[in-house]
Amino acid sequence: RWAPVNGMIIIKVFVPATDDTWKVRVPEDITLQRFTSKVLSKLGFHVAFSGSCFDGTEYYFRTDDVFRRWVSKRIRPGGRNLPIAAHV
Repeated sequence: RWAPVNGMIIIKVFVPATDDTWKVRVPEDITLQRFTSKVLSKLGFHVAFSGSCFDGTEYYFRTDDVFRRWVSKRIRPGGRNLPIAAHV
């Protein structure tokens, strides 16, 4: 269900401040900077991203490598797509 389609993936974005979850369709090879811009245009406000609060200890993405590693591991056994947390 969450497998790439035509080079595009869906990343779920959880915004704790508003208790909303958004689905964002992006290229598989998206960078942290491009993803941040895409989410800004969708939400209308700036956010900082961290590993999902549903994924154990929370950690912030400060480099593209950490973000890309998280993207590659966001699908859990059983097909669950963990959201990235967006902090205002």
